[in-house]
Amino acid sequence: MRTTHQHMAAALARSPHGWARPGLPSISTLLLGTLMMAVALAGCGGAPEEKTAAPPASPTPPVTASPTPSPTPPSDRDGDGIPDSSDTYPDDPKNIPQQAPVNLQCGTASLSRGSFFTVYGGKDGWPDFAEVWAAKPSSCDIIGSLNIVTAVEKQAYKVSKYDDQDISTLYEICAAVDPEDVYAEAGFAASSEQIPEINAALILCPKHPHAKKWRQAVQRGQADADLEAQGRLFGSGTYRVGKEIKPGTYVTHDVQGCYWERQNSSGNIIDNYFTNGARRVQVTIRSSDYAFNSENCGEWRPAR
Repeated sequence: MRTTHQHMAAALARSPHGWARPGLPSISTLLLGTLMMAVALAGCGGAPEEKTAAPPASPTPPVTASPTPSPTPPSDRDGDGIPDSSDTYPDDPKNIPQQAPVNLQCGTASLSRGSFFTVYGGKDGWPDFAEVWAAKPSSCDIIGSLNIVTAVEKQAYKVSKYDDQDISTLYEICAAVDPEDVYAEAGFAASSEQIPEINAALILCPKHPHAKKWRQAVQRGQADADLEAQGRLFGSGTYRVGKEIKPGTYVTHDVQGCYWERQNSSGNIIDNYFTNGARRVQVTIRSSDYAFNSENCGEWRPAR
């Protein structure tokens, strides 16, 4: 800028009338150039730089505490709400009491020394004798003691009329599959003492191979028990007619050394009979008889 103003001053000094000499620019031209220069210089400073506003900061998400992991629930296989660690029967939602495995030593036809078997608790409290039944042992003995635990065992014990809180005998009866089992003999009638025991065994092992024959023996025995209660089934001894036994015609079979007599109220013999051996013996007891006595004649039952 200073250089331009000096040039203009020098030109004016050399021209006394203020007019430009030939070959030099006129004053107006110089003024115009000066004005344009000033405008240009003003533009050189430039407009003030606009500041770009920084984008608003994204909101910081609130810090959330990590949830505490829930403890793993204890195992409960049967879904009964009792943890397996404290469930006596972890695989049974009904928690039916089960007998501990019952160990047996059994005699079989193929093993004279016997074999060992274990009977485990089965469905709904019935013990599972399938394995020992398959071996068909003629007899079995319990190894160790046996407590009454299950509802089935309690019912069987009640029916048995045992009085020692022991059902080992019932387990032994149920385990054996003796081909010579007297309870399974054709025509066998269980006595009044045998009936409760057989019925108890049928509660403990209702699917025993001899179960059907056992039931038949009980039926025959029950019929005999009814006859006995009526005084129409009796054995050796002396009985009052009309009070202990009923008058009627009675028979007995397969006897040896059989003797009987009918008596009056004085004890005198009205009639009597003796045989060393006979397939069948018959007697008619009258209502007028006072007593009847027999020895070695077996069991008297109504004649058919």
